[in-house]
Amino acid sequence: MLEIRTPSRLHFGLLSFGNPSVAKYGGCGVMIERPALHLTLDPADRFSAHGPTAGRIREFADRWSRSHRRELPAVSISATHTPRQHVGLGLGTQLGLGVATLLNCACQIGHESIEALAASVGRGARSAVGCYGFRQGGFIAERGIETPGHLSPLQTRIEVPADWTFLLVFQTKRSGISGTAETTAFRQLPPVPVEVTEELKRILYEEMTPALEAAEFDRFSDGLFRYGELAGNCFVKVQGGAYLNQLSQRTVDTLQQFGVRGVGQSSWGPTIFALCTGREQAEAAREYLSEALAGEELEMEITTTDNQGAHLIADAGCEWYGTLEDSGVTLG
Repeated sequence: MLEIRTPSRLHFGLLSFGNPSVAKYGGCGVMIERPALHLTLDPADRFSAHGPTAGRIREFADRWSRSHRRELPAVSISATHTPRQHVGLGLGTQLGLGVATLLNCACQIGHESIEALAASVGRGARSAVGCYGFRQGGFIAERGIETPGHLSPLQTRIEVPADWTFLLVFQTKRSGISGTAETTAFRQLPPVPVEVTEELKRILYEEMTPALEAAEFDRFSDGLFRYGELAGNCFVKVQGGAYLNQLSQRTVDTLQQFGVRGVGQSSWGPTIFALCTGREQAEAAREYLSEALAGEELEMEITTTDNQGAHLIADAGCEWYGTLEDSGVTLG
């Protein structure tokens, strides 16, 4: 058996969209250890997919097959641990890249660039944070799509201090915008003004990035909140505010009342994150939020940054072991 484990992704906001004078999308985010995606690959009589995301695994496998112009191998791919879908954690990209990596190993395909890997399963059309984070982990900032049909270039990747901790807040009965609804939403949104994009870049590259490199928690947290709220305000026409709904706004306000500065929404939400100094503060914030919003249907999870990216685990005697070093992801 061969297994791949991938982190989830928090997206802090886009730099631009709808304005032809600047690169499209761009932005930043971070990879987190939990919730994680686990996929296994086993020999089989023919290709098959199993688990709660079996349909999406099959779709990605078929795209991979068309991209590589070869039949799918006789293997079984199973999702044994799956994060929530369509809540802002970037599951689609991690699932697609995970499937492509396993199929490359099974077919003894050598190392592919992350751009080629993403293209083989149709990922990275907007954000590339999850693509770069899949292999590298950590904090990712990307410039935006400069050439149509190509992945947005990586601007910087920074390792996040191990003790910095995220509290994740999920709305159990809500999901974010995805698929055709997301495409429609972008068509409805007005272009991001150039001055807003420039301010987002200033916060990202003059405040957040140097603060993270220096491990200055408070400075990074302040920049993170202002970046996320400014980016979120570009979606007012669809969301009605900087966040997906009123409960999201109340969650952000309550966490800040508790004293957490680095609070925001990941992608379309509804997942809200709160960056804490460590597990102790995260647990205290969770207790405070549970009491303040008692009666709301929320679930919470505490996690830390994944600074490694996806990794492969092979059983002794795995028939694909010889191809793993060319997979582009960590072994072990």
